[in-house]
Amino acid sequence: MRSTGAVSDRIALMNPISPHRLQASPHESRTVNTLTWEHAPITDICAVQANYGHLLVLTTDGSLHGVDLDTGCHSMLCSVSLPPLPPPTGHTAFGAPAYRLHASPDGQHAAIVTDYGRHGLVLDVTTGTPTMQLDGGDYYSHTVPFSACFLRHRDRTIFVHRTAWNRLDAADPATGASLTARDIAPYASNDRPAHYLDYFHGRLVPSPDGSRLFDDGWVWHPVSIPRAWSVAAWLDDNPFESEDGASVVSLTQRDDWDTPACWIDNRHIAYWGLADWDEDEFAETGQDAGVRILDATDALQSHDRRIPMATEPDRIGALFSDGASLYVATPGGTTIWSLASGASLGALPGFVARRHDPVRGSLIACDAGTIAEYRLPLQAARTA
Repeated sequence: MRSTGAVSDRIALMNPISPHRLQASPHESRTVNTLTWEHAPITDICAVQANYGHLLVLTTDGSLHGVDLDTGCHSMLCSVSLPPLPPPTGHTAFGAPAYRLHASPDGQHAAIVTDYGRHGLVLDVTTGTPTMQLDGGDYYSHTVPFSACFLRHRDRTIFVHRTAWNRLDAADPATGASLTARDIAPYASNDRPAHYLDYFHGRLVPSPDGSRLFDDGWVWHPVSIPRAWSVAAWLDDNPFESEDGASVVSLTQRDDWDTPACWIDNRHIAYWGLADWDEDEFAETGQDAGVRILDATDALQSHDRRIPMATEPDRIGALFSDGASLYVATPGGTTIWSLASGASLGALPGFVARRHDPVRGSLIACDAGTIAEYRLPLQAARTA
């Protein structure tokens, strides 16, 4: 692990921010601001609210950079030794191993993990000092993104991560101290141990207020069963909550996991695909494009709502929401849909959204050499 000097000594102006307009519909166009990146190629980005800027950027050489999207100023923060990617094995049907960046909301801590792999690390961004070494286990780790996320709970930053295929733990990212210590006996006979969870944890997405966690994992048939549960119940009352607590809700069943999904408020999740589950056939039916709005507190989904999106491809890259609209990232750009009516509101051709900054009110896209930002209309109107 190697670290650079103080942030204040490393601020440099990138190429000027270049606004350009994308034709969103026959009646309007939308402004996207772009920055040309002149450093090592970008691997991943995270939105933050930090003294060094609005974005934390990871590059292929292991460097972490801060970027101010208003001024275009860039600061080199630190450089780390990236964990090695798993060697090619032919098991890439679920996804090729790749580095993924996670960051605490204040930008103080970051996690660099290997999706479809087992290792990662947590570090203090301002010093480059590692605080945790991560190992999610090697049992079918190639089938899922590395389970990891930061959230805020009772004015404290929490890091949640997979410590085995069927176990999550919460920790203090500054020290690595576990906040969910518990003992679960191994499965050594035909008797199922108390609290034993037969579930492969997948991608984790906290609700906007950090009160619930969405877990896009799977169980043996194999079949996808996304779940959600209460963070307060887990961290304050019951360390076994993530296994079999009273707040755990199994949301639906699907053939495939790692499905695009996002929170639209602190209770509801937009989940890609309109397929139903036929219990008799034990398979999906009606695999149409669109989203289901799932209630993270209701196992029966008694108010199931669907928004068809017939113009979209079957597979998309990501989903985002500002509470009023849905933003669907596809290979050709990002389309915009009304949550209230389900109507198409336009598109951002060529702008493939990769991150959502709910505080700043923007979508962010990037490739190896460019960062682009689209300010969402509600936020843009507030700050105009």
